[in-house]
Amino acid sequence: MNLRFVRFIDTYAGIPLMYGASLLQRLRKKRPVTGAPQTPAKILCVKFWGVGNLFMMLPAVEALKRQYPQASIDLLTLRTSRDAATATKMFDTLHTIDNETLPTFLASTVRSLADIRRLAYDVIIDFEQFAKFSALLCSLTGAGETIGFDTADQRRHFLYSKTVAYDNTVHITRSYFSLAVAAGATCDADELLRSFRWMPSIRPLTRSIRERLDLPDGRQFIAMHVGTSDNFKERRWPAEYYAALADLLVSRHQMIVVLTGLPEEAPLAARVLRAVQRTDGVLDASGRLGFNEFLALLAESELVISSDTAPVHMASAMGVPVVGLYGPNTPRLYGPWRQSGLACTRSLACSPCITNFNAKTHDCRHPDGKGACMASLLPDEVYLAVKEKYLDRPAETRTDPCLV
Repeated sequence: MNLRFVRFIDTYAGIPLMYGASLLQRLRKKRPVTGAPQTPAKILCVKFWGVGNLFMMLPAVEALKRQYPQASIDLLTLRTSRDAATATKMFDTLHTIDNETLPTFLASTVRSLADIRRLAYDVIIDFEQFAKFSALLCSLTGAGETIGFDTADQRRHFLYSKTVAYDNTVHITRSYFSLAVAAGATCDADELLRSFRWMPSIRPLTRSIRERLDLPDGRQFIAMHVGTSDNFKERRWPAEYYAALADLLVSRHQMIVVLTGLPEEAPLAARVLRAVQRTDGVLDASGRLGFNEFLALLAESELVISSDTAPVHMASAMGVPVVGLYGPNTPRLYGPWRQSGLACTRSLACSPCITNFNAKTHDCRHPDGKGACMASLLPDEVYLAVKEKYLDRPAETRTDPCLV
């Protein structure tokens, strides 16, 4: 289903549905909810939108694992996020909802809800900040305790047994961590975010993959992710800018640049490749790697450069130095979340124009045209920032504690 349509329905149809669910809860006769046990045996995390958000959840999930090492920690997410969730190896069981069409959405929702009720979770934690749908589902699960965000003007807080005030001024990793604290986690946020490093259970890039990509053994390379999925394409940096930055990195530092992107973003990577002058040092891997292969590529990169999208947070989770390029969105909430990361942004008077409060579906109305903020972030400026933070410094100084 179209993402804008889904969010429109969630925003407007969700309000009467939530009030209806709340009224039914009050009217029907049932035994009082006693709350979760002090040491829950089954915990369900709920997160639908955004692969990058799954990776920003990982420190919070780690906090839960440290607090309740014997507990089963499961996840309810969208089918499109299944590969990413499986790759994290952080969840015991995955429940998925297929939102490709309305019939598959309804059928998979009913099936998942039945499975969740049958498993009788002690605690369910909803990591969505705004979605009414997730709050509705949590209210229907019969769980001992449900925890979610009390987000201003969203009218969803009364469907949880415990809420955390959503703070739209702090990085999302910290917001997610506050939910783990509400569930009983006692570790220190600063300590965990400083020390956390997710190590994926994936094989290194094999010789066959390197040969397929024409990537020489033993050569350092920079991964350059040129797409941003279909959600607000104005987050993309212009193709010719990526080409200019790649030329600077190849010609001045003898780096290999590997272009990455989803299969549907291969034409965008092809545009970058046509615009580069140093074709001997730029390789195109877009649409040619499975999810685990893509993770392996990021893990072995000297540096990841990406617009505001999931690879920023994958690299952050792995402790790989990453440069995020921002304009419509704010790096204050969604930037790289380690000090070894770097956010480059050009904040115009209208920035940020996509926020959690408009469901990130705003239409760019800048007088210079769509994507003006990204177009004003010039390749030379990004190159100088990259050179100063990474290329002029010894490698051992690039893995600083996180700063979010």
